Amino acid sequence: MSEPETPVHAPPNEQLDLSKIKELDENDMMDLDLVSESENPESRNSSSKPDFKRKFTEDETVYDDVDDFKPRINIGSPFNSSTDMEQLGPSQHPGRPRGRLSLSQQSKFISYLDEQLMNIQRRFVQSRGLNTENGYSGLAPLLQDLKSVIDFIWYSIDGTTPNTEKLLTQDVSEIPIEQFDSSKSTYFGQTAYLMRVADDIMDYTEKFDLDQLDLGGQGGVIPKLFKLLFILDHIFARLLDGTIPGRTKMNLTDAVRMRAIAERTRTRLTRYLGQKQVHGYHYEVSKIYEESLERCGG
Repeated sequence: MSEPETPVHAPPNEQLDLSKIKELDENDMMDLDLVSESENPESRNSSSKPDFKRKFTEDETVYDDVDDFKPRINIGSPFNSSTDMEQLGPSQHPGRPRGRLSLSQQSKFISYLDEQLMNIQRRFVQSRGLNTENGYSGLAPLLQDLKSVIDFIWYSIDGTTPNTEKLLTQDVSEIPIEQFDSSKSTYFGQTAYLMRVADDIMDYTEKFDLDQLDLGGQGGVIPKLFKLLFILDHIFARLLDGTIPGRTKMNLTDAVRMRAIAERTRTRLTRYLGQKQVHGYHYEVSKIYEESLERCGG
């Protein structure tokens, strides 16, 4: 095979006439082979047309089961197995006018709450290994103690419902504010303690390992956790609406703080359940502080 002739070059010091240089048309440019055989020998044997065919593979399970978005918790079931839901109801004097506690009573009220919350914290710390015999055996009894504190706070405001489980059977949006027109205010800042409990719930919860429990054990704890959050949601919603004696409403500062706690709780609980491999409570998670956030513009 003869070698190709060397292209003619312009003589030295001769000026080129660029107007006479022929440009490559589009077809010539498409036919250029700029890849050497040494760099990519396999390309010589492959087809010039790219293979756009994709292998068929079965889709993996990337969607949650539709049943996971259905309610799994029976709101009508008792928080405590010893509670008779049919006997839950207003106190014997629902229409009796009552005002806020006196200053001395408020002082006793605050001292009692501080003592109860300190006892809960002390038992929690003991359950972490310092004194397991006197500490909490699990999350369920701790939630029960927190609920007792909430019951006490709410009864000081409402005066008719000593057990807050009754609130779960009510539609907070259907409570008429007019029924409190002639009532005396019972509010003296109890929201601060309610928000303290609400803010502590996840701090306590995240320290317990639900993944070490079987399904039966989880079924005895998780409903209590959601119910406690639903009870707080109902109470906060009523405080925002002013559907309490005296029609007193939560102030703006407390509302902003409450909203932050609510949003933080939703995020932390979702992450916690995922880490502990607890699935199937999407509906309940979506309902956490739903009423309160709706009233806060969240």
